[in-house]
Amino acid sequence: MLIVSYNTRELLLEAIGSVIDEAGVEVIVADNGSSDGSVEAVASRFPSVRLVRSAINLGFAGGVNRAAECARGRAQLVLNSDARLEPGALDALLELLDRMPKAAMVAPALRYTDGRPQPAAFKFPGLAQLAMDLFPVDRLADSKLNGRIHAKAPASIDHPLGACMLIRRSAWEAVGPLDEGYFMYLEEVDWCRRARLKGWQIWHHPGAVAVHHGGSSTRQHADAMFVQLWRSRLRYYTRFHGLFYNRVVHALVRVGLRRRGADPALDAVRRLAS
Repeated sequence: MLIVSYNTRELLLEAIGSVIDEAGVEVIVADNGSSDGSVEAVASRFPSVRLVRSAINLGFAGGVNRAAECARGRAQLVLNSDARLEPGALDALLELLDRMPKAAMVAPALRYTDGRPQPAAFKFPGLAQLAMDLFPVDRLADSKLNGRIHAKAPASIDHPLGACMLIRRSAWEAVGPLDEGYFMYLEEVDWCRRARLKGWQIWHHPGAVAVHHGGSSTRQHADAMFVQLWRSRLRYYTRFHGLFYNRVVHALVRVGLRRRGADPALDAVRRLAS
């Protein structure tokens, strides 16, 4: 299991605790320069966990990639530090991965801490999803038009929310590591797109469940992470779509954010889309 940590000590300990007793699970924590005692707490509470320390914040992709360099298993579970697996979830994910030889990744259903379902399975982002984010319509937020996939049985999808992902080792080696050009956000979307282009499948397993607090690291620097979100979105569209498509994307972003008024973070994103 690979966990990237940044100042989420108590949630990190909870995440490790949800899998540490699973037979054969190797836990690797990539710490991105935490200052809240996370490293010391993990070393004290879970001495079997391997710690990969960085003096600076490498971002999610950088942290995962450093941890993956140390992993030895046939599959690697990438788990957010603010997420935890429910009992039986890992076995269910492994069973589906074994049953589907073309599956590069299997991801679970997600729940908030109060039990509400969290969107976990998606189509690749396009203009419709972008427009829905910039010009929201509440009744369509959780719809197919907004890229949401609702499955009652295991289903092939485009990509999951990256809070919890079981990745086949051979697929990781074939597709390559996460793109560190994304400091935060959309790393998993980019990876899944590359995997799909190579003939791999991405699966969602609603019978496996992980609880996800959501945003525990990113809300520590909310404005900076808002800018990172849009930088990653624009990078994704540039990588996988043509010039005219991206002109439409940039125009939508400029118009949509202009409606929200003046704000340093909004201004920074508008400059990215100019």
